[in-house]
Amino acid sequence: MEYVDFIIVGQGLAGTVLANALQEAGQTVRIFNNAELPSSSRVAAGIFNPVTGRKLVKTWLADDIFPFLEKYYAKLENRFGQKFFHEIPIYRPFPNEEVRRFFQNEEIIREFEAFATIEFENSKYQGIVNNELGGVTTSHSGWVDLNTFLDVFKAYFSSKDMLVNQAFEIESIQLTEDNLVIYKGLKADKLIFCEGFHGKDNPFFNWLPFNPVKGEVLEVEIEGVHLQEIINQGAFVVPLPDGRYKVGATYSWHELDWISTIQAREELTLKYGKLLKPPFKFIAQKAGVRPATKDRRPLIGLHPAFKQLGIFNGLGSKGVSLAPYFAKHFTEFLTEEKELASEVNINRFASLYLA
Repeated sequence: MEYVDFIIVGQGLAGTVLANALQEAGQTVRIFNNAELPSSSRVAAGIFNPVTGRKLVKTWLADDIFPFLEKYYAKLENRFGQKFFHEIPIYRPFPNEEVRRFFQNEEIIREFEAFATIEFENSKYQGIVNNELGGVTTSHSGWVDLNTFLDVFKAYFSSKDMLVNQAFEIESIQLTEDNLVIYKGLKADKLIFCEGFHGKDNPFFNWLPFNPVKGEVLEVEIEGVHLQEIINQGAFVVPLPDGRYKVGATYSWHELDWISTIQAREELTLKYGKLLKPPFKFIAQKAGVRPATKDRRPLIGLHPAFKQLGIFNGLGSKGVSLAPYFAKHFTEFLTEEKELASEVNINRFASLYLA
């Protein structure tokens, strides 16, 4: 029987980054991925942004996560000789006078100076952006081309015989008395589920409070406009390398499917019109389901009863930012017995399992 240290289920963003972290830590890994299943990682805009929310607040763990992710993606670009990490500013027009006044506070200005430039005059993109009140330009931001990123790793994992392109059959799992896991002739210390949205149906982890949310994005052309920044307020407009733009996103907690809708296109068209002045030409539309959670924190850890089974999921819309940092954190927990942060450890929901 063949032996590996870890079996990983899923080669989306979470599974890819965790497999890479484990391999860098000297572990042997086998990944099972069903390419026929829809993947939210391949729909997501891949934006990373240290200042988020309608009131423009510094995102959770920004001071730790963002320096880490910048080095992480840049290192991988050099390693593979591929471009997928696009570090560009994000311009956030002030949505109202209340937010504008908030950023006039000198203490707030000092707090954000490492991440943002605050401008109170309508000096940016006149004739293009609706920014009559001014806005905030954030640095340490941008987007990751996740399709390129995942394709690069798919080729790499395949070249190392780490990737098995087939559906994972959960009923074929065998849990041994010596706390190992066997799957179709493959024995491992641990099996980690990185299934994204599909994790909510996993019989070992379906007690966790997933809160999946459907999102849709458009691909458009904007004639005569050449943005050098992401524009984001109520919606985002991301400049793509081919001169087109990605516009998103919608949020729906109902009808959790992967079907694009006219309603979403109309909603995004309306949001775009409030943000940018020039009309766009519609090119394409995609839908995905984000693996979000009730408390908006990742779901990471080992099963309460079956310690050879783990989960790395629930990264939500901030997956590009959270995945590298917490993959390393989880790897240190798995290989060095370092403590797992309580904010992400699934033990915080142990009462749900026992119920």
